Amino acid sequence: MKPNKSPYLDLRQIPLNALLAFEAAGRHCHMRRAAQEMFVSHSALSRHIKQLEARLGTQLFERKNNKLRLTAPGNRLLASIQSAFSELNKGIHSLDPDLVAGEVVIGTTATIMLNWLLPVLAKVQQQYPEISFNVQTLEPLQQSLPSDLDFALCLGRPDDPSRVVTKLYDEYYLPVCNPTLLKGQPVQHVKDLLNYPLLHDGLGQWYKWFNHHNLDGHDSKHHTSFEYAFQAIEAARLGMGMALADIVEVEDDINQGRLMQAIDTAHTEGQSVYLATHEDSQINYRTQLVLNSILEKLTKKTPS
Repeated sequence: MKPNKSPYLDLRQIPLNALLAFEAAGRHCHMRRAAQEMFVSHSALSRHIKQLEARLGTQLFERKNNKLRLTAPGNRLLASIQSAFSELNKGIHSLDPDLVAGEVVIGTTATIMLNWLLPVLAKVQQQYPEISFNVQTLEPLQQSLPSDLDFALCLGRPDDPSRVVTKLYDEYYLPVCNPTLLKGQPVQHVKDLLNYPLLHDGLGQWYKWFNHHNLDGHDSKHHTSFEYAFQAIEAARLGMGMALADIVEVEDDINQGRLMQAIDTAHTEGQSVYLATHEDSQINYRTQLVLNSILEKLTKKTPS
């Protein structure tokens, strides 16, 4: 049996002025202050709210000890309206060319850029073509940051007192390879990985990883070394061997079948990825748009 249709679903039947009046009154919990803010009379504001209560069939305010208070339904409605108004406000701001148009200067490692940040920036630019990007490459574990960056995504915590530095996630490494290398079947034991070519990056993570599993990575008969992790990951995509990669960097590859997890085991390394920004008051609107997209991406991707 279908549930009864809610009488509140059609927003077009509720006057916007009534919602604006309720939001102001709910925020202040004081009719006179709300009326002054909206430049209407006390009686006009009260009339809007009474009409809204009648339309919804719900009491939104109550008076206790001569003080105006929201009822429980009123509190829920206020939260929803304020959230909706906030989204509308963001949409209006996004139309202002003075706020959106311009350059965002980003610093990050080549591996972060190529393996997960670039698709985020492409999506932002599709939505906001007024934004342009200037991307500068940072080295892994780089301590000092260029002064012209709007923000940086760093492997390892930077030493920059002028920035607000926040840890985004810990790297969570796992062995990956092209599915053809293993005929689509993961190996059963960690030591079996020593039978395959190992693709190294400049940080030598494979040796640490095998040491964690009480094995010696030097026992592998075939090693190929690269300066950066993104190069080792690309070599793995091409079937050249096993790369050790952070899950955030290769999750899209695994989901789309370009790479597979070579064994059902992984562990967290000591390095973390950090976000370095200016103080909130110094972050411009277009930079905040980009940061919001990055944080949304990582909220979905970062392992718990």
